Amino acid sequence: MVNISKELSSNQTLLLLMQSLEYNQVIVDTLKQISGSKVCYITLNKTYDALVEIFQKNNIDIKNVIFIDAISKTIKKVPGNTENVYYVSNPGALTELSLIIKKFLKHDFDYLVFDSLTNLLIYQKKAPCAKFISSLVNNIKKTKIKAVFYALDVKEQAELIKQAGMFVDKVIKN
Repeated sequence: MVNISKELSSNQTLLLLMQSLEYNQVIVDTLKQISGSKVCYITLNKTYDALVEIFQKNNIDIKNVIFIDAISKTIKKVPGNTENVYYVSNPGALTELSLIIKKFLKHDFDYLVFDSLTNLLIYQKKAPCAKFISSLVNNIKKTKIKAVFYALDVKEQAELIKQAGMFVDKVIKN
């Protein structure tokens, strides 16, 4: 298991590569390590409801976690935004996602978790994804927020992972 707190003490941005079988355990371990801090959790993979269920089952306190959910609207009717969750139309809406994240970066978060970069390629071509990641990392670097980006370590995503690796401070294979 990666010690996220230790890695983020010397790096502002991390890209965490993982195997798909370890995915649920990694998201739980990461949130356990930073729980109690103010976290902005961006999900392009699991719905807000699914994440809340996973975190509650694992006794993770999420009262300081704000979610930006870019997947729920693509599969079901969702209620309006609340103080815990903000819904984006879909994971491919990079401009909308960028604008919302930029707003959230002005708040006093300790951590930003981006789940996951590999999901971007399902909805967008490689070039806009790389530009989005570069812009996001640059915006994070203007703040004190520490960021963890998840990506599945799969051959089909190697090019995007390589590009994303150039933008972040450190790449860790889990």
